Amino acid sequence: MLPSIIFPVIFYFLLIPITKSNTNSLTSIVIQVNGDCKILADRIAQEHGYRYVRQIFDGFCEIEEDPASHNYRRHRRATGQNTDPVEILRYHEKVAWAEKQTPKIRRKREFEFQDPEWNNMWYMMRHLNTPSLPDLNITGAWKMGYTGRGRVVTFLDDGLEFDHPDLKENYDHEASTDINGNDDDPTPRYEPTNENKHGTRCAGEVSAKPNNQVCGVGIAYHARVGGVRMLDGDVTDSVEARSISHRPDHVEIYSASWGPDDNGFVVDGPGVLATKAFENGILNGRDGKGSIFVWASGNGGRSGDSCSCDGYINSIYTIAISSTTETGRIPWYLEECSGTLATAYSSGSPSDKDREIITTDLHHGCTSHHTGTSAAAPLAAAIYALALEANPSLTWRDIMYLTVLSSRAYAIPSNTQIVQNAAGFNVSSRYGFGLMDAGLMTWYASGWKNVPTMSTCETMIMNPNITIGSNSNKMFSVDVTECKNSNDAKRQVNYIEQVQIFITLTTTNRGQAEIFLYSPSNTKTQILPRRNNDHNEQGFANWPFLTVQLWGENPHGKWNLQINTGGGSAVLMSWKLVIHGTRDNPISPRVLKETNSSPCHVECKSDKPCGETDTSCAECRHYTQPLADGKFRCVGICPEGTYPTEVDNLCLPCHSQCGSCRNASENSCIGCKPGFYLRSDTMTCIEFCPDKYYTDQKLRKCIRCKADCASCDTNSYICTSCPDGYALKDTDCVKSPETCDPSEYFDFTTNHCRWCDKRCSTCSGPQSYQCKSCDKTSKFPNLQYHTCVSSCSPGFYLSQADSQCLACHDTCLNCTSSNESSCLSCKLGYVYLPDSHRCEKYSGKPYYIDSNTGETRDCHSSCTQCKGPKETDCIACNIVTEVLLNDGHCVNDCPDGFYINESITNEIDTNICMPCSIGCKKCNKENQCSECDGSKGYHFQGGYCVPTCPLKTFQLNTRCESCQYPCETCTNLTSCLTCSGKLYLFNDQCVEKCPNGYYLKDKQCFKCNPLCDTCSGPSEDDCQSCAIGFIFNDKQKKCLSTCPNGNFFDKDDKLCKLCTDNCLECLYPGSYCRQCSYPMSLNESSHQCLSCCTTNVTTNDCCQCPSIWTGLCLHPLSLSSIHSSVWWLQSPIQKVRDRFSELDHRRQTAVMIFLLLTILICGVYLIVTTIYKFKSKFTHFLPTRSQPDDNREYVLLNNLDDYDAEDDDEINNESVSNATTTSII
Repeated sequence: MLPSIIFPVIFYFLLIPITKSNTNSLTSIVIQVNGDCKILADRIAQEHGYRYVRQIFDGFCEIEEDPASHNYRRHRRATGQNTDPVEILRYHEKVAWAEKQTPKIRRKREFEFQDPEWNNMWYMMRHLNTPSLPDLNITGAWKMGYTGRGRVVTFLDDGLEFDHPDLKENYDHEASTDINGNDDDPTPRYEPTNENKHGTRCAGEVSAKPNNQVCGVGIAYHARVGGVRMLDGDVTDSVEARSISHRPDHVEIYSASWGPDDNGFVVDGPGVLATKAFENGILNGRDGKGSIFVWASGNGGRSGDSCSCDGYINSIYTIAISSTTETGRIPWYLEECSGTLATAYSSGSPSDKDREIITTDLHHGCTSHHTGTSAAAPLAAAIYALALEANPSLTWRDIMYLTVLSSRAYAIPSNTQIVQNAAGFNVSSRYGFGLMDAGLMTWYASGWKNVPTMSTCETMIMNPNITIGSNSNKMFSVDVTECKNSNDAKRQVNYIEQVQIFITLTTTNRGQAEIFLYSPSNTKTQILPRRNNDHNEQGFANWPFLTVQLWGENPHGKWNLQINTGGGSAVLMSWKLVIHGTRDNPISPRVLKETNSSPCHVECKSDKPCGETDTSCAECRHYTQPLADGKFRCVGICPEGTYPTEVDNLCLPCHSQCGSCRNASENSCIGCKPGFYLRSDTMTCIEFCPDKYYTDQKLRKCIRCKADCASCDTNSYICTSCPDGYALKDTDCVKSPETCDPSEYFDFTTNHCRWCDKRCSTCSGPQSYQCKSCDKTSKFPNLQYHTCVSSCSPGFYLSQADSQCLACHDTCLNCTSSNESSCLSCKLGYVYLPDSHRCEKYSGKPYYIDSNTGETRDCHSSCTQCKGPKETDCIACNIVTEVLLNDGHCVNDCPDGFYINESITNEIDTNICMPCSIGCKKCNKENQCSECDGSKGYHFQGGYCVPTCPLKTFQLNTRCESCQYPCETCTNLTSCLTCSGKLYLFNDQCVEKCPNGYYLKDKQCFKCNPLCDTCSGPSEDDCQSCAIGFIFNDKQKKCLSTCPNGNFFDKDDKLCKLCTDNCLECLYPGSYCRQCSYPMSLNESSHQCLSCCTTNVTTNDCCQCPSIWTGLCLHPLSLSSIHSSVWWLQSPIQKVRDRFSELDHRRQTAVMIFLLLTILICGVYLIVTTIYKFKSKFTHFLPTRSQPDDNREYVLLNNLDDYDAEDDDEINNESVSNATTTSII
């Protein structure tokens, strides 16, 4: 064993130097010789300790070091003496040139974008780093040059933030409209919860702009996108129809991530108008090629829902997209059905740590948490945009065929229910035909020939009207001959695409029914799984189930329909099949387009004269941008500041104030140039936002305040002032109960008008920052953010028209307007350009300007920007590792009560410490507190830090307000805890006297016992007068019922009525029992009669049980003297137990310790006694004994020193006598 271990270890360590030496590459040199490499170069190599390797070209030969050569040592000696071996070779008479070969850094020209989230977009590019992990193979399509140019995708959703920096360049206003608002502006409605973010997120998945250092990259980043705002309001059949049919002549792909409720019991689909809109899009959309409708399959998996009951998925005109997680698991929200065509990636369960989809978000933001099939469907829409660029002639059915052919069923690990149909396609109800592959789809598309015209045949309607009992199944059959024998070619189907099964089925429990369809090739499809939440008794009324799982099969022959009823029964009233497909084979051998070998730029029309640059084209493939010199440039999309014309695809300049636009007019802006704000409702760019608009500095937009606001400075839904006749209550404007003077405001806490602050002329509240206007004759005539000031602060300029201080451009310290070219001086970190009056960001070594000399001086080494030489003069710190304190220090972390604000502004690139919310000691963000400041009396409540308010105050949000008279203490303005003076607390109010039925204690009114009308305390014995139906008994001093036992007095009818069962005496029916009938027991707390003897527990008033449970207990009322007649209830052991249970805890502990000590002492005594007896037994053994054990004899020696030969006889005699009494073992 040992050698077998030692040998491998020795062998391993012997191998180490060999392996190590082999890892050092040998020097390689290429020489040029005038002759044959194999002869001449080989001889030269051997002379210098090299060996010949190969010929590169004629006369160029590669040689390398040869450690086995006898000249190799001389070569190494030359190297050790700093002599270049190459120089030695160059001096050889036969060598014309020599060069040592050194490794060079060469990188694969893969896709590298500058967008911050690009490397996290795992679903697009992770196979580039880990080939074993699948993704959507987007880069495969990109490598072929397809990025969605010229394609148009629109999202039927809750709106689109079209001026998002990642979307505005690809925004298509013709593909957009607002159904909810009845205008053309798809901007989502902004509100506090950002509920209307869905459409903006979906659009970013398709066409987020690359390399703009914003968020991520769209799959089809050159495609145009639009938004149809239709979900932010009542969704009717008309709304759906108008959305689905929006500009089918212009829009190519419609993406929708909505449908009926995913609750597991709804069966619903498109109405008459929406169905007509689908048909119109298929017939007329895309010049007759058919609109592409992409639909999310649903998120009702957790509710046991199935997309078989979703009429939008069952439509033959839609493409149903399912989803899988990053690791290929089944998402918790996934719905299974036979209508699912393919799968894209989306989110998983947080516990599995699967990543989610990255995309654009509201407020020009970015999110990495787009989830559900809502995120999967736009990914599919983007892939279809790539396919349409590869082949714009594809029809809506071509797209479906390409999806079936290019999807990968085995790329999803959880796709364990794959069925291979008779045509050889692998498919499942979870994932359709599998994970989409953009590279493979565009490859197929580039050489695809259109499939033949669709044919449709249908069977006659079968009316079996057969009842199927519960927990049984029934098979129904039909022979399909119509598809083969029809004289009409449009009804001949030999290759199946989709099969619809129209079923009318009545059920007693719809969710228990399962339906299966068997094709003539015996391929089994589950067209309806069980839905345990669906208990509907109506069943299905001519419901169109759909399956795509028989794609490519032959329809001729016998079809079987199997119905399993589960726990309910059902009646199949009628059913029929409608089979869609083609008469001729739809899949032709792939015809590759002829490869253009000319050196044309990608944006040039390849059939026209062209060159290698975008300015050397005769005609453009997509858009033409005129240049100043009279020439033009060909571009894939029009650059910023221009718009595309519809007729000749020219990129013409926008209005002078527009950064991006729809046309050249001033009210068609989509984004604005620096220094301007976009007013969304008029689509104009203005220098500053008007009244009733919120100025969003980040989005550079004017967002209209909510309807009741006169102004809103911090958000569009938070009012800061109100119109006349209204007053500010918290953040809302509420109609004033009374009209106040202009210099007053209405205070809702006191319900009176109060004076404004002395600086304000008019105001909306008591503070100096709540002014609505200023007194132009006072010391503070100018209004700056609702504060009256004497002069504008740095960063603001005075608008003479209305005496307001308006904000300069972000880079300006002083200015004449908000335009970036109107600066007079710059903020710190910027350099002033006098010629253009602009401020440019300074990127050199940190410096400050010495105010005495005007010279530049270096900042302290800890600062990245500063205002002086000290370490406390920093105004910016290392953006990665440090944060700026208020005192100018750069530190690694913020002190208590502050958090790191990681957002970087145009003003200064630095992290700063921002204060936590009031009372918070530690926080991650302003309203994400992790620890409250207990030293200042704050504590956690409802996720916030709230004050521990002093006496006579109450907590209102995060402040303490004084209680109002007559409350001494209170919980709010109207609810008292204690009362002032001689008043008493009754139902949170202060009263002068307790009403009847209540008694006074500790200045509070408490309710009397139900028997009492007036009382002095809470019990029955405290009654001073009796309630109706009771009479006071002077002898017992109690109120007794006037009704007989088992009855109560009904106060409404003035009659005695029976109590509920088991109640002998009650106050109300079933709600207040005072005595129970045998064998029930009264629960004192609930006053209900409960069953006795439900367990083997003895209770004084209910059960008497034996000490050894026999299953029998006796109610104490069942025997007159149970203690004397039932002997086992008074057994000695039971008496001891009862006595012990009556002791207090201290005495019980003492008894247990005494018993344990007693047991321990007894145990020790028994052990010692046993050992002693055992030892005594062996002291009487014979002095000698012998036993046969390896021929040796053992002698028991009592005392070696006293033993001699004379004692032999004595010993032998003693041994004999002992042998008669003890046997030696």
